[in-house]
Amino acid sequence: MHVTGGDTSRRAIARRTSISRWRNPRLVLGAFLVLASAVAGGWLVATARDSTDYWLVRSPVRAGEPVDAGQLRPVAGRVDAAASAVLIPARYGVPRGVWARDVGEGTLVARDDVTLRAERGRQLAMALTPGSTPPDLAPGEQVDVWAGPGEAGDPSLSTRRVLSGVSVVSVSRADGTGERTLVVDTGRGGPEAEVVSALAGGHLTVVRVP
Repeated sequence: MHVTGGDTSRRAIARRTSISRWRNPRLVLGAFLVLASAVAGGWLVATARDSTDYWLVRSPVRAGEPVDAGQLRPVAGRVDAAASAVLIPARYGVPRGVWARDVGEGTLVARDDVTLRAERGRQLAMALTPGSTPPDLAPGEQVDVWAGPGEAGDPSLSTRRVLSGVSVVSVSRADGTGERTLVVDTGRGGPEAEVVSALAGGHLTVVRVP
């Protein structure tokens, strides 16, 4: 005689055990998390492949300054077609040339922010006495120039700003007397006659524009 009751009972228990496992909330939650992680991982990989690295300005730069790698850092992003046609991808390397305009910190670099040659206006040179200009003044920075009564000038004249926000083209080292020569870009129109007169006859003070 062949008895099958024991085998049937074991199969029924196995089925009930399998069903009860899938009804276990922790098991279902774990399976969901694994599936969600796989989907999210695939989405992140696809997004990373679609993104492009662009140059971001780390600190403010001035027009006329040479573009330097230390001023930039790459950031990944996805932009529309119009923006991608304007921005400079980091894969092309650090742009060569000078800054065509002032660019603020945290700005993505556009193609027309950089030029091979800075557009210059009319340049004006002036002699500076010791202590009248910041010692570390460099080309590309912007300055205000103030003129006051000189040694041979009219003491009744008040000190006034004669040039505002002009770009430094060059500044010489101090000579034997401590004097320096500063050359600034006054724009296409050039300085007015009274500005030249004030610079020639007054005591000059140069203030760096932050």
